[in-house]
Amino acid sequence: MSKVPIREGLFTQRTEGELIGFRCKSCGHILPPLTITCLSCNSDDLQSIPLSGKGTLYSYTINYMNSGFMKAPYAGGLVKLSEGFWIYSVLKEKEGKPFVIGMNMELVVEALWEKDGNEVIGHKFQPVA
Repeated sequence: MSKVPIREGLFTQRTEGELIGFRCKSCGHILPPLTITCLSCNSDDLQSIPLSGKGTLYSYTINYMNSGFMKAPYAGGLVKLSEGFWIYSVLKEKEGKPFVIGMNMELVVEALWEKDGNEVIGHKFQPVA
């Protein structure tokens, strides 16, 4: 079974590594993955940078209905990254670590679902051990 990224250009390596964010060369603002224009100054002169993959759980929900390829139940939530912006993500449970607003989270890159004989790889956040 092959691995394919949920979106090209999301990770420092095609299906693993760190999330790629951007730094605006005009104003220095740090931006989320797949951004094409600076949200602060509207410049399109952006430099790709690896993101820390560390953040804090801001909000979450448990989904009890399937959504696209995601099979219920699954958790999803907003994580405020240490770079200062929020990112929506599937959340991965960790044994003995229930989700709590304000808890420290870390990036994991792994399969989200299977499609056409491929593992579709994406980002998830899980509680820090």
